[in-house]
Amino acid sequence: MSSNYPNYQKHPPDCPPNVDPAPQPQPPGEGKCEPLPTTEPPKLDPPKPCDQPCHCPPKPGTDHNCLEDLIAAQAAQIAAADKAKSFKADLEGLLQKADAAKLEYTRDKYETLLKLWVQQDADIAELIRKLVCAVPCWRCLIECHVCPLLNELHYAEKQLYDAGQWCSQAFSLYDLLYWHDRDRAEKDRRFQRIKKVLAVWEKPAQTIDKALADNAKLIADIGKSLGLEASKAVYDLFFKLVPLHLAIAPPAGPGHTTKIDKQYTELCGCDAGEPDDCCGPDVGEWSLRQQLIGPQPYLVDPNDYFQVICCLVEKRYEPAKDALGKAEAEYVTVDNKIKRLKGQIENGLKTFDKDAKAAIPAVVDCCDYEKQDEEPRGRHESPPSQAR
Repeated sequence: MSSNYPNYQKHPPDCPPNVDPAPQPQPPGEGKCEPLPTTEPPKLDPPKPCDQPCHCPPKPGTDHNCLEDLIAAQAAQIAAADKAKSFKADLEGLLQKADAAKLEYTRDKYETLLKLWVQQDADIAELIRKLVCAVPCWRCLIECHVCPLLNELHYAEKQLYDAGQWCSQAFSLYDLLYWHDRDRAEKDRRFQRIKKVLAVWEKPAQTIDKALADNAKLIADIGKSLGLEASKAVYDLFFKLVPLHLAIAPPAGPGHTTKIDKQYTELCGCDAGEPDDCCGPDVGEWSLRQQLIGPQPYLVDPNDYFQVICCLVEKRYEPAKDALGKAEAEYVTVDNKIKRLKGQIENGLKTFDKDAKAAIPAVVDCCDYEKQDEEPRGRHESPPSQAR
């Protein structure tokens, strides 16, 4: 084995024992939920006023921004009321589903599922021991043949979603619109992750029961293929069985701390997520291996079930939904302003002849256009350039 990994004491049949348990899900209520990160658009300064050498008379009041501001304020109030109504409907639906799930996820059901998980944990640890002995180059098989495929997906994600220092300055409304487009897309991805996690907790008993049944079949199939299809066994064990088994695991504790060593979960160096598990379930940026199996409910005490749901709704779902709604509204505001200004230019050019002629007063007194710091000329005195 590579020197990058720990040296274990030998034990029959000359394979490493499990000494450092793999990570298990976060216990509900033990994490500190930091507020979701906020974003600020770059500042777009107004255009520099054009020079005006003449002292121009004041224009008649034509500014209708006050009405636009009042309309925008009323629209915001209406939108807030609609959002509150929509969120209330969401909560009522979630409560109905959670109540139904609670009836299925009983103490007896939990104890049965937990017992099956503990037995499978021992079976998987033994299966790993056998595979590591039968295929001592298992890690190289993964590093050389599977990780490159994951790396390509990682590169694609980086090119699509890497935040970095994007568009920190805005020189036009189109720059600002791009920023808001990226901002709402990022907040939509976060909201969709949280929504998917909440969805899998609607029926935890059924979902965990199915995962345990799928894992039982995988354990049997991998055991049969060890001597015949070693490469298939390596993939199925480390990319399907172990991730799903640990995703539904109970939080570590007496009697149910996994026997699987964490070195068997630390595969493909680029494939690392950014966990956000303050409520227990991870709603942060998922690794690609997590995405392969999708979000899963895990074995929490039935008494903690509503604690998980309420924390997810209060600390993550509602703030993420509000942030997405605000980002969408700000995008639409900038987009509408672009459309209005484009229309202003297009229509202004069409009517410019008429508008310009109408703007010039019929009676002209040139003295009205002289600035106060200039020497006044006689009412009938010609400018110096015209003097003879």
